[in-house]
Amino acid sequence: MVPLHAAELQLGRGITRITPVSGMPMGGGFNIRLSKGVHDDLFCKALVWEKDGTKAATVTCDVESLHRPTVEQAREIIGRTTGLRGEQVMLTATHSHSGPEMTPLVLEGAQGETARIAREYHAALPGKIAEAVRLAEANLAPARVWAGRAYEDGISFNRRYLMKDGSVQMNPGQMNLNILGPAGPIDPEVAVLYFDSPDSKALATVVNFALHTTTWGGPDFSSDYPGILAGLLADAKGASMQTVFMQGCSGNINQVDVHTQQRQSGAGVAARTATILAGDVLKAWREMQPVDAPVLRVRSRYVDLAVPEYSAEQVRKAHDVLEASRKSGKGGPKFLEVVEAFRIINVVEFHKAKPIPAEVQVIALGDQVALIGLPGEVFTELGMMVRKASPFPFTVISELANNMLDYIPDRKAFPEGSYEPTTARCTPGCGEALADAAAALLVEVYQETHRR
Repeated sequence: MVPLHAAELQLGRGITRITPVSGMPMGGGFNIRLSKGVHDDLFCKALVWEKDGTKAATVTCDVESLHRPTVEQAREIIGRTTGLRGEQVMLTATHSHSGPEMTPLVLEGAQGETARIAREYHAALPGKIAEAVRLAEANLAPARVWAGRAYEDGISFNRRYLMKDGSVQMNPGQMNLNILGPAGPIDPEVAVLYFDSPDSKALATVVNFALHTTTWGGPDFSSDYPGILAGLLADAKGASMQTVFMQGCSGNINQVDVHTQQRQSGAGVAARTATILAGDVLKAWREMQPVDAPVLRVRSRYVDLAVPEYSAEQVRKAHDVLEASRKSGKGGPKFLEVVEAFRIINVVEFHKAKPIPAEVQVIALGDQVALIGLPGEVFTELGMMVRKASPFPFTVISELANNMLDYIPDRKAFPEGSYEPTTARCTPGCGEALADAAAALLVEVYQETHRR
C-alpha cells in the first residue's frame, strides 16, 4: 500500500562529526573526568522535512545534553545559513554519558589546557549542528513515511527501588536483599518511523526508546548503544540509510538489573542492548503502516516551571561544598550534598531564582505522527502520560530537547527523595505541568490539521 500524497513530502538527511579531541572532559558526572581515547566517532544527525513550503528539522547529537545557550546559538546560525527559522528546529541529545561534558557548572572546574579544549569544543558545536541542517536541506527529495512500534521489556529497568526500611534508593546495588521492588514502571514501547523514496530506497529510520545511555562505560568516547544500533540497521537496510535515535523519557530508567551479578556496563552490554533493539526495529519494520502526511506543522509552547527559594546562606554553603568537591575528589563532601549544591547554584545564579521557561515543541506529519520534544531528564511516567493523552496514533517523545534542566520527576518522587528529586531545579508538580502543556499542544496541533 502506498501512502497518498507521499511524493509531496520532502526529506533531507545531514550528518556532521563532533568527536572531541583528546583531553576533553566526559559527561555524566559532577566533577571533571577526562577521556583517555576515542572508541567510536560521535555525530550530529539532522533530518529536514518540507511540505508545501513549510519546513521543520530535528538534530540529534551524540552528547550527554544540549544546554540552552548552545541551542540558541545553533538556531541563530541555522536561521542565517538555511531556509529554516531557528524555531522550526528541534535539537536533542542521545544522552551518551560517554560523550563530552556539556554542563557549564561542571566545566567551571576545568583548568589550563583542559579548559581551553572545552571552550573550543563548545564554541564550535553550534556551527556543526547548523551544518548538519544545511546538508540535510541541500538534499531534500521526495519521501514516503511509515510508522510502527514494538515492545521491549527485557533491557530497561526502573532504577528507583523501594527498600525494606521504607526509603527509595537509586541503584541500590545488585543482589541487595533489602530491595522490595521498583518504585515505578518502565516504558516498553519502541516507536519507529521509517522513511524511504518512492522507489523504495531506504532513507532514514527514527528509533525512540526510553533507556539511559550508560551501557558503554569506561574512559573512551563512544556513542554507546545508539551508535551500534545505527550500524546494525544500516547492515539490514543499506549504508545510505541514516538512523536517528531519539531518547525517550528515561529520567528514572537505566540498564542495571539488580537481580543478577552479571556486569551491567561495558562493550558487551552495549552490544547486547543495541542488538535486542535492532531486533525490535526489524519486527516493527515488518508491520509498518503507511502514513499520509498532507500537511507539516511545527509549534512550540513555553511553560514556566516554579523553582525553590534559597537564602544567601544556603547559596554560600553550596559554593563551599562545590569548591570542596573539586579540591578533594572522592574524599570530599557526600554525593547528595554535591548534587544539592549544584541545584542551588543553578537555580539562584543560572536561572536568577525565577521560574524556568521550558520549551515544549511539536513537529507533526499530518494527523498520524507527532514528534514532541521535552527539556531535561523526564521521568518515564510523565512520558507515558503524554503519549496516552496524544490524539496522534504515533507519538514520538524525546526528552533532552532544546535544553537541559536536569531531572524532571513526577510529583510522587519528591517526598520519596533520593538522587533525581535532589537534582531537580523545579518544584513538585513541575513534571505534571510540563506533561499537561505537551498534551495540550498536541491536541491543538491535531485540531489545526483537521480545520484545514
